[in-house]
Amino acid sequence: MATATRFAEDDERARILAAVDDDAAEAQALARWMAEHPELALAEHEASARFRAWLAARGFRVVAPAGGMDTAFVAEHGATGAPFVAALLAEMDALPGIGHACGHNLSGPASLLAASALARVAPTELLRVRVVGCPAEEIGVGKRRLVAAGAFDGADVALMAHAGGMRRAHRLFLGNRKLELVYRGRAAHAAAYPERGVNALDGVIALFVAIGLLRQQLPRGVRVHGIVSDGGKAPNVIPERAAARVWIRAIDDAEMRDAGERVLACAHGAAAATGTTLDVREEEGTSPPLLPNLALASAYRRQLEALGLAEFGPGPEEAIGSSDITHVSRVVPTIHPNFPIGEGLEIHSRAFGEAAASERGLAGLLEAARALALTVRDLARDPAERAAIAAEFASRARSS
Repeated sequence: MATATRFAEDDERARILAAVDDDAAEAQALARWMAEHPELALAEHEASARFRAWLAARGFRVVAPAGGMDTAFVAEHGATGAPFVAALLAEMDALPGIGHACGHNLSGPASLLAASALARVAPTELLRVRVVGCPAEEIGVGKRRLVAAGAFDGADVALMAHAGGMRRAHRLFLGNRKLELVYRGRAAHAAAYPERGVNALDGVIALFVAIGLLRQQLPRGVRVHGIVSDGGKAPNVIPERAAARVWIRAIDDAEMRDAGERVLACAHGAAAATGTTLDVREEEGTSPPLLPNLALASAYRRQLEALGLAEFGPGPEEAIGSSDITHVSRVVPTIHPNFPIGEGLEIHSRAFGEAAASERGLAGLLEAARALALTVRDLARDPAERAAIAAEFASRARSS
């Protein structure tokens, strides 16, 4: 009996892989089209339409728009009362000037391909597959809005895979607090009546000097960086307004809170020192650190091993940035593994965009779809593993 059961399970896994292969050419064509027609955040109208058409043609129930965004959507396949709900995230936006140099033309179609294979093979009474169309990752607002709108309510796990120069089942993201700091003074002629002015730009300059001094006191995992977004209008006018955009990143909630308060202390101190006033504005794209789930990452890792794919590249805490997927990780167990599309690649570069449109990039799309689909399939068949994932999530959420 045990042998027969194992054979049936193995046959189901084989059929999922075959289903991925059946739709592979169409998914790769979609990825090529996206590379040739990049659309910016919140303007991914054609990509979203093609994603939705793909899913509707395969029997998914598609609801759009979602989260107050025209290009966002939620699509589901499977029984409403299924005991396991897996959310696959489909990103779609590109970067200004350099197109899909983040590889969303691969990660989005990979989630579609995994979802369609599961819908074709996995028993609908055991599994409900939810595809969440996620716009605007590059400006950090898409998933935040979708979480607030309840797009992940009822999901047991959320997962997607991202292109990179590595293969890793477990990767982390820094939290990112985004501040706009506006200094206000009083305008005056810079040569004739300088004593009558209050130089708002002095506030910004003092801010960056203070941040530079602060950096040596910050923990290793904290990053602070920024730009002058308004330095005045003319050299012969003392600026009455100046502004900076400053981002504070950290891998730990407590370190991020502490660093944020210390940067704000620098900002207020700069205002006091220069006689300016300060307005502090929090940008919507702020995101928390990723709440990791090692049990879910292990489930993905087992699929890599079964597919004969070895992990390589930087560790989970190395060479990392930020993403709005961290909002998802705070409401449902979430992973964001990497699949390789080349060596020595730096994300958000022209070389990365070229790799995302290459044959190796298209091969990476298939790797991601296979590993994602097999991970969801195994979890649908293993309540004990699902319970372990849920327990880890609850424990980490309590301590964060």
